[in-house]
Amino acid sequence: MKIFKLMQGIKTGFTLVSINLVLAFIGLEAVSLGFYYFQEKQLFYTRKNTVSQVREELEKTGTRLNTDINNESILERLHPFFGYVLKEGSFTHEESGIRVNNYGFLSKYDYPFVKSNKNQFVIGVFGGSVANDLALNSVINQARGNEGFIEYIKRIPQFKDKEIIILSFAGGGYKQPQQLLMLNYFISIGQEFDLVINIDGFNEVALSHQNNQERIDLSLPSIQHILPLTQLASNDLSVMKAIVQISELKNNLSTAINKLESCKLALCHGWRSLQVKGLLDRYQAEIIKYDEQVARNSSKIDGSNSLVSLKKMSEVLEDKVAFEKVAQNWYESSLTMSQILAERNIWYFHFIQPNQYYSTERVFSPEEKIFIIEGHPYAIGVRKGYPVLFSKINSLEEAEVNIFNTVNIFDGEKEIVYRDACCHYNMMGQTILEEYIVNAIKTIMEE
Repeated sequence: MKIFKLMQGIKTGFTLVSINLVLAFIGLEAVSLGFYYFQEKQLFYTRKNTVSQVREELEKTGTRLNTDINNESILERLHPFFGYVLKEGSFTHEESGIRVNNYGFLSKYDYPFVKSNKNQFVIGVFGGSVANDLALNSVINQARGNEGFIEYIKRIPQFKDKEIIILSFAGGGYKQPQQLLMLNYFISIGQEFDLVINIDGFNEVALSHQNNQERIDLSLPSIQHILPLTQLASNDLSVMKAIVQISELKNNLSTAINKLESCKLALCHGWRSLQVKGLLDRYQAEIIKYDEQVARNSSKIDGSNSLVSLKKMSEVLEDKVAFEKVAQNWYESSLTMSQILAERNIWYFHFIQPNQYYSTERVFSPEEKIFIIEGHPYAIGVRKGYPVLFSKINSLEEAEVNIFNTVNIFDGEKEIVYRDACCHYNMMGQTILEEYIVNAIKTIMEE
């Protein structure tokens, strides 16, 4: 009898534990479903796209996951005119048809793109990674049937029935005069444009400030991008070792993202998302350490031991002098782009991008404040450099350049608009920027 009661007790206990575990699972799944809906504004089980946002954001910047360490660790290539571009064929987004094309840009098309009919309207997008995001998102949204930049553009009466072709000539870290040089080059080989959008400002001040600290000429491409390639060309094995370490971490991140995308339950998705975030934070931290190592090695780059010619300054310029030189170069580059295009009856629109390190009236929520890092290497350049850029706006307007300062466009938005501690926007921020740009173009065309 005692054994029977004991068995009954064990059975009852096991049943209670099982029921509690099931209830706990259901509760956690419900919480996970709610969290997913709050984040994505859609139900987990009925979601159409299972590709994680982390993968898309990484690959749009040219960070290809599942790379082979020996052959595909370095996706950028030195370019004789542009400074650097992506390796042709190193990335493909099958859904939209975007790939790294014959010139190292992310696009559906090889360049120069030739119109197949008179109804096509070609928009060239120039600038850094924010400009690249706009160009790529417009094509991806169109492929998915979502409303986005191309549909916004078609709200302008002149473009209502046009076939809008978006061509990206933008890339991570690009800064003037790279945009100007690319525009000149592609016009010289026959690329047609009907309208050109240039989104910049951040890279000019943030990255040129870093150039100055390493005594690399301010008008040269970003040292974050050009120095690693230069050091590799000079057989710097320490740089190669660091790249291999980053590649290994990137492969681990890729594995975690694959598991995230295969989740069938919201609870699994929530747990895997935390794992991916941890790996992504480590990956980004290693990138920052790598950039610092490259900067430390920059003193080795001179005319006697480098296969790449990089003009070095004799001393670090005072901030006031450096930012004035940067702003003047930025001014002359944009003015020249506008003049070149005006002679060909091509519209030109220039937008200074918003950034969290330049203070406006925007109130950041506690959740968004994690994207503002005190002492961030970009912060000094933005805070000191943006006002100097702004001082050139009136002169550009007097020269009939269509220039717009967008730094305040997020001030009235309470939702999170940034997605990292650098300069990039989430879907909400991207939409606000796209709509502002379209409204600006519409206003000018109606004058």
